[in-house]
Amino acid sequence: MNKLMIGVVGGALMLTAGAAVARPVHMAHQPQIWEQARVPLANGMEAIAVVKNGNAERTVACRDTADILATFRPEVVAFQPVRGPHGKVKTDEDVAGVETFTPVAFQNCTVAAGDHFQQDVAQAQANQA
Repeated sequence: MNKLMIGVVGGALMLTAGAAVARPVHMAHQPQIWEQARVPLANGMEAIAVVKNGNAERTVACRDTADILATFRPEVVAFQPVRGPHGKVKTDEDVAGVETFTPVAFQNCTVAAGDHFQQDVAQAQANQA
């Protein structure tokens, strides 16, 4: 009877040990989004979230902004002497080239330790205009 009891207890311990090892160690503390808000702005969107990783809290505020990237590639530069209003000679230059405008979107994020969710949302709503 003792052998049977040792076998049952040993089998139960093996099953519980296998169940405890089935969850990987690196999965134990995954960062979680605790609170989240999106505030529409005049020229983009601001997303605010509180991320918890174990006992550590961080407030992440990201602002999406749309802008235009302008580039100019000169092709021709011409210099020409020109007389000024008092007869003084000046150099006049003309530049011709290709100008391109490219729309771009970028995201600027700030991370602060602690839970500053209410203050960041109130500040983003105040900046909506």
